[in-house]
Amino acid sequence: MKGSTFKKPSNNPSFPKIAQIWRIICFLLMSTSLGVLLVTKGWEAIDKNQIYIKGAIHTPREEILAAMKLNFPKAILEINPKQIEENIHRDLSFQAVSVNRRLAPLSIEVKVVERIPKAFALRRGKNGQEKGMIDEKGYWIPIFKSAKSKDPSFELIIDGWSKQNQKLISIILRNEQKLGSQLKRIIFKPNGNIVLQTADFLFIYLGNNPAVLKQQIKSIKQLSKSLPHELIQSSLTILDLKNHLKPKLFLPEEIDLSK
Repeated sequence: MKGSTFKKPSNNPSFPKIAQIWRIICFLLMSTSLGVLLVTKGWEAIDKNQIYIKGAIHTPREEILAAMKLNFPKAILEINPKQIEENIHRDLSFQAVSVNRRLAPLSIEVKVVERIPKAFALRRGKNGQEKGMIDEKGYWIPIFKSAKSKDPSFELIIDGWSKQNQKLISIILRNEQKLGSQLKRIIFKPNGNIVLQTADFLFIYLGNNPAVLKQQIKSIKQLSKSLPHELIQSSLTILDLKNHLKPKLFLPEEIDLSK
């Protein structure tokens, strides 16, 4: 009796081609469906109720809508997400902003990451003095009266904030622990001079030379440790560090505090 043999079925060369054809058909069907959805929905107008905002805690919805600079109703295909991101960044100083269009459901999604405030700040605006906050990098954070959340409380105040001073503020805040005592106020004078107030010193005059700012901060800590305790404890001592190699000490009656 002859043993039966099994033949291995030969691979059908047409199978891969058929699979590829089906993939192409599925892709075309999906593309067509998306195209139809885009044509039918893309030119439909949306209003502000179809704007969904995520991540805003201290910033009211109305402020973000105003910063978008859109006139509603508006067709969703006429909305440029990148332009809206730039508008919001410029007006509200978020850490991050992303804007996406959605066709189903028809809407605009705005995601924001707010900056974490580090201190209160004052600056000169078009209508006089403006109140705000700053983060650890010195970025300005607006305070809105209509915000539902409570404003955080800070003991540190930045007086005279400007875009030009932002980097200097960041340097001082990064080195705050090196001052030797609690930092209470950073003052920027109109002439560019920097003045600090700490728990140990009524005023610390640093002048307007950013190149030596880190050395000045180091000198403050050394002086806080080396000066007599009675002198420091009064918190009325004024330290002139414009020349950090030759520091000078004064009492309030011995110096013009308006400078």
